[in-house]
Amino acid sequence: VGYRTLPSLGRVAHICDDPDCEFHDPPGLPVFVTDEAIYKTPPSLLIATVDKFTLLPWFTDASALFGLRDGQRENPPPELIVQDELHLISGPLGSMVGLYETVINELCVSEAGHQPKIIASTATIARAAEQVRSLYARKHAFLFPPQGLKWGNSFFAEERRDLPGRRYLGILATGLPSQQTATVRVMSSLLQSPCSVEGVDHSDVDPYWTLVAYFNSIRELGSAATLVSADIKEYMQVLHRRLGLTKQWWATEEDHDRRRWIRSQTLELTSRVNSRAISSTLQKLFAHYSGSAGSALDVCLATNMIQVGLDVGRLGLMMVAGQPKTTAEYIQATSRVGRRRGHPGLVVVLLNPSKPRDRSHYEHFRAYHERIDGAVEPTSVTPFAVPVRDRALHALVVTLVRFWGDTNIRSFPDEGLPDDLVERIRAIVRKRITAVDQEELNAALRDFDHIIERWRATEPGRYGGFGRPDDETPLMYPYGSEPLPAWEAATRVPPWPTASSMRSVDANCDLGVISSYHH
Repeated sequence: VGYRTLPSLGRVAHICDDPDCEFHDPPGLPVFVTDEAIYKTPPSLLIATVDKFTLLPWFTDASALFGLRDGQRENPPPELIVQDELHLISGPLGSMVGLYETVINELCVSEAGHQPKIIASTATIARAAEQVRSLYARKHAFLFPPQGLKWGNSFFAEERRDLPGRRYLGILATGLPSQQTATVRVMSSLLQSPCSVEGVDHSDVDPYWTLVAYFNSIRELGSAATLVSADIKEYMQVLHRRLGLTKQWWATEEDHDRRRWIRSQTLELTSRVNSRAISSTLQKLFAHYSGSAGSALDVCLATNMIQVGLDVGRLGLMMVAGQPKTTAEYIQATSRVGRRRGHPGLVVVLLNPSKPRDRSHYEHFRAYHERIDGAVEPTSVTPFAVPVRDRALHALVVTLVRFWGDTNIRSFPDEGLPDDLVERIRAIVRKRITAVDQEELNAALRDFDHIIERWRATEPGRYGGFGRPDDETPLMYPYGSEPLPAWEAATRVPPWPTASSMRSVDANCDLGVISSYHH
């Protein structure tokens, strides 16, 4: 399937390359991929990320996703919301999402007063009911599927002791001079091992040919990348001599073929990789080992980027350099290998003797893994904490004003805020905070009232946008950009910095260089 822009349709159309296909001619597949096209023709199924929540106060056309058009009900609102990987919606990100969920929930309430059904999936979570209450203000969370009649047997899966499963191996190399030396020797041994097994087919070697090395930071990964290109290649020759695979007079030609050489390019899956190159990078992991060097990838260096979304069935071997920060991350990362039936995964955890936490995990390695699900840490979500209110409470107000207000207030913030609309939004905020965090109620309502007072006092002529700024003071400007000095000079109150992405939700510190200083 190819795609091309069709000016007559005003959108990007996906056209099948096969002339005999019914989707070969315009309009092609009924799929919309650009925001403008989705707003113009709301789909029956919308696939998006929480990152898009931040665009709601900027684009009034987005109200069409909730069945509204120019403030009037045009279609029924969404009735079902599916949230994947719920455990990732935590911390600063989860707090921001929880505040924007106030808007999402209210816009999805039907005329009869019915709220949408929310289905959230995750494999690693603790105290799910508390997280659900903080995110969605729902009092009850039902676990599905419930536990079956037998322990270890649920609706989707059952425990099979007759089949091999993923195996974990802990290594604490106290006798080696450094952790880098341990990394070189462990990775070299794991790379050579598939060639040392005799009497197996290529299909049995394939799952363990590609070594996935997981690191807790990009700094550690960068150090390992240097080792792969130099030290590991050299040490593998030491292994060849030790195993009798060098060209000695007693070695056979078959022994020579059992030597492992790192010949393919080392793959890296981190945030440093260009987003456009990720798809082509992932395709290299699907190349199977066919018996010749270079037919499949040798080493894949990765960070927590592979926790979710990586589903390559052929991967079966992983080395974890150091115990990850959380048990949830550990479970998610190591579950990337051993996903194919009949080829159990092997996870080698290389722990650092100089770190007390790693030593503790090694000492309790078996007990920890036997009840690893019980060690998953609870998540923290505080959607109405002070930093979150400062960052996004005004965005909640702007969104509901622009979606529910009349034509004038939807386009121009200086048309005057209707009292009834303000009270309606205030009641929503009160109800939400009462259900989520009662202790923050009074302070949050004071912040809400201050937002309304500030809006009415300044009454800027425009809401703002992402184009080139002009001297007319807006109500808000994109967070991270610099406000014009003329804005504050004109109103004495600067416009609100408003998020346009969830990618940078932590507090930022600006550094400045000074030319002189005093002791």
